[in-house]
Amino acid sequence: MRYILFTKQECPYCVRAIDLLEKQEKDYDVVKFDADQRLILEQMKAAYQWGTVPMVFERQDNDIKFIGGYTDLVEHLGDG
Repeated sequence: MRYILFTKQECPYCVRAIDLLEKQEKDYDVVKFDADQRLILEQMKAAYQWGTVPMVFERQDNDIKFIGGYTDLVEHLGDG
């Protein structure tokens, strides 16, 4: 199982999500969106009807599940 995080540079909850995955020794990848890629990130958020970052996904083989944001990840991992 692997986690995929879509993040922005200036996002404190993105940093917390990465720290949580590190703490629990989970495998993960981070896709950081720069300011000039804002439109792509906004389109992704609109497609999932999600207003914030990070956007956290769980991947197992070819099955990808949208978890939510930081607090959803905390709940998902049982660390809250």
